[in-house]
Parts: sequence; C-alpha cells; structure tokens
Amino acid sequence: MVKKQILKQVVYRIKYKKKKYIHFWFLLPCFVVVCFLIIFPLLYSLHLSFFSWNLTTAYLGKKFVGLENFRSIFLEDARFWRTLENTLIMVSLAVGMEFGAGLGLALLLIRQIAGRKLFSVLFLIPMMVVPVVVGMVWRLLYHTSYGLVNFFLRLCRISSGVDWLGDASAAIFAIIIADIWQWTPLMFLILLGGLLSLPKEPYEAAQLDGASATQIFRYVTVPLLKSIMAIALLLRTIDAFKMFDKIWMLTQGGPGLATENTPLYIYYKAFRYFDMGYATALSYILLLIVSVIATFLLRSLFVSTE
Repeated sequence: MVKKQILKQVVYRIKYKKKKYIHFWFLLPCFVVVCFLIIFPLLYSLHLSFFSWNLTTAYLGKKFVGLENFRSIFLEDARFWRTLENTLIMVSLAVGMEFGAGLGLALLLIRQIAGRKLFSVLFLIPMMVVPVVVGMVWRLLYHTSYGLVNFFLRLCRISSGVDWLGDASAAIFAIIIADIWQWTPLMFLILLGGLLSLPKEPYEAAQLDGASATQIFRYVTVPLLKSIMAIALLLRTIDAFKMFDKIWMLTQGGPGLATENTPLYIYYKAFRYFDMGYATALSYILLLIVSVIATFLLRSLFVSTE
C-alpha cells in the first residue's frame, strides 16, 4: 500500500513537472527566431566594430584593431561630431514642437466642439503616409520656382522666395518642418488617449475650489498626464534618432554637411565607403546615446507612477 502511494506521488510529480515546463517548449520557437533575427546580428555587429574591414579589400580579411575605431570616432572624426550636432538639433526641435502642437490639439479637441471627430480622423492622415513619399511631396513643395511654400511667401509678400533645400541655414529647418507635419498626429493621438482616460473627480474638485483653467492644467492635468507624456516623448525620440528617409529624399545630407545626421553618415560609411567596422562602431555609439536618453525618460516615467 505504501509502495503504491509512493509510486503515485512519483508519477504525479513527473506529470506536474512536465505541465509546469511545457510553456517553455511553446516559447522555444519564438526564442530561436528572436535569437536569429535580433540577438545574433547585435552580437556579430558588436564583434565587427573591433575590426577594420573594408569590403573593397574583403579578400584581405578582417584585421583586429580593438578600440581603434571608437578612438578615431571620438578624437579624429570631425564629421561625426557635426552629424551628431545635426541629429540633436533635429531631434530636439522636431520632437519638442511635435509634443507642444500635439498637446495643444489634444486639449482643444477634448472639448465638445463641432466637427472634432472628423478633424481627428483627417489629422491622422499624414502619419499614415510612407516617409519616403512625405520626402518626395515636401521636395516639390519646397521647390524654388514652382513650390507652394515659396508661392505663398510671395503671395503674402513675406519673401521673394527661399532656397529651402539649397541654403545651408534653411535646409535643416525644411526637414524639421516636414517631420513635424508627419509625426505631430502621433503625439496628438497618444496625448488625446491619455486625456480621455483621466479621472473626472480631480477636475470637479478643482472647479469647486475656484481654480482657473491655467491652474487646472498645471496642477491637475500635467501631474496626471506625466506618465503618458513620458511614453510619447520616449517613443518619438527613439524614432527621431533613426530619421533617414526624409533626409535622403530631400537633401541627402546637403548642402555640404548641413543636414547630414548620424544615421545618414553611418549609411555613407557602410555603403559608399564600405568601411563596415567603422560603420558598426558608429552605430553602437548612436545606440549608446539613444539608450542614455531613453533611460532618462524611463526613469521620469517610473518616478511619475510611484
């Protein structure tokens, strides 16, 4: 009798262990795919960043140089610092203005005004357009002779015309304007969803206390919406650091280096000069910069939710 009970317990434990770990077997195919498509390329590219490997002389093989690629980037590559400056300018101005415009529109359309649903739907259209197409459209709009932007500037007698894509001082703002046009709807959508999810009780209490609209926004809306704001800024900032399509279609980094950002510089290094080791080192430096900024935004998100 005792042996039968022991045998039953052993059988039960074996079956329980099988059931306990069975979900790992279901996850295994996904894990293999993730390893193959994400983890392996990351590790291989990190390995490649410590080598000097030019595809024009690929028959010579890879030469291990250690941290030489990183040293050259930080101490000798003036072009990297220029492209990083352009990247930070584009990201800060574009994301900042998209956030401000998106928040303003969300606060406006949360009110019961006529046609707000129709406007909300129409306002999302730019976000659905492929970035390459956005670049092509804005290239036509910025055309010096027959572009609509210069046409309205002349019509309003503001200017006789601006060489938006040929003037070094104007080209970077031309790209930022195109990016704002496309991605402000994303900020609007996230922030509008956040505003609609806020509880009504704090607003009712603030109104009973006689708080003004500015005070309600500052002391009620912003604290309650802080986590949503952090998420919106995090998503858009990470995406803005990867901006490539619009720059390529509008200026290809010109005139000179006026609009060349770090992703475009990495592209040139990898696929124009074929210096794969140097290009991967640049990629990891950009990854580190984005990770630091993302960590800061995530910390602000967690602090706001505590």
